[in-house]
Amino acid sequence: MADHDENEASECGPKFSPPLYMQRYQFVRDLLSKESPVIKKLADFGCAEGRFIRYMKQIPFAEEAVCVDIIRTNLEEFCVHEAQPIMWDHMFGRSVPLTVNLYEGSVAELDCRLKGFDAVSCIELIEHLHPNILAKLPLNIFGYLEPRVVVFTTPNSEFNVLFPQLNGKFRHWDHKFEWTRQEFKNWCREIVKDYPNYDFEITGVGNPPSEREDVGFCTQIAIFRRLYSSEKNNDDRQPHSYSLVESFYYRQRTKEEEIKFQKDREASPIDWDACISNNR
Repeated sequence: MADHDENEASECGPKFSPPLYMQRYQFVRDLLSKESPVIKKLADFGCAEGRFIRYMKQIPFAEEAVCVDIIRTNLEEFCVHEAQPIMWDHMFGRSVPLTVNLYEGSVAELDCRLKGFDAVSCIELIEHLHPNILAKLPLNIFGYLEPRVVVFTTPNSEFNVLFPQLNGKFRHWDHKFEWTRQEFKNWCREIVKDYPNYDFEITGVGNPPSEREDVGFCTQIAIFRRLYSSEKNNDDRQPHSYSLVESFYYRQRTKEEEIKFQKDREASPIDWDACISNNR
């Protein structure tokens, strides 16, 4: 959801470099880029202004990226701008073709077009959900879609003591809750209790000052991995709950272009994060 919550909160607290929202995006991109088998289809729920799209496009073997948000104006005014190919994409292409689809919809709703996806991310989403929507999220993601990898990021409320101006308030006006590390772990445990074909680990980004390591990371991150396909997942419903807002296609390089591109990259490696910071 909102990118700059901690930047606003950190006016009188810890400073993050790179900004914390970028650390989250880089973490999820790097995690999915290293998965084996490779991630070919990925979906991001609660894409908000769509800044993670820049990072999704860098996952090397991605062939389809889907961004879902409940607010259509976010998709039309911001995500379309982020998702459309830029001059670089037209000139140099990709190792594999990529389609980016933008959908209006809710994480609580089922849509068969996302079944079979390899990965799902929910970056700073769950704390914006009302209890009835949050309660439906596991059924959709773990029960219906059943991707190989699922990533959630959410604020660690224990870190908030380092933001004195919050004075007990949440980091963003729209947050419905902010969990401690134990509360987040308990939520994750309930998911794997209901869906035992998944396991999880918890990490984070946004290091605390050395003298306050007791509060943990500013952002806590849960990574769920599917251990096996559920025999119960034989749901043959074919719902189309989401509304397609826009679709973009990224071309594949020709063989000759690919050879030249790889040679050029070996001679001068690409700093993708610098490219993101300097573009748009």
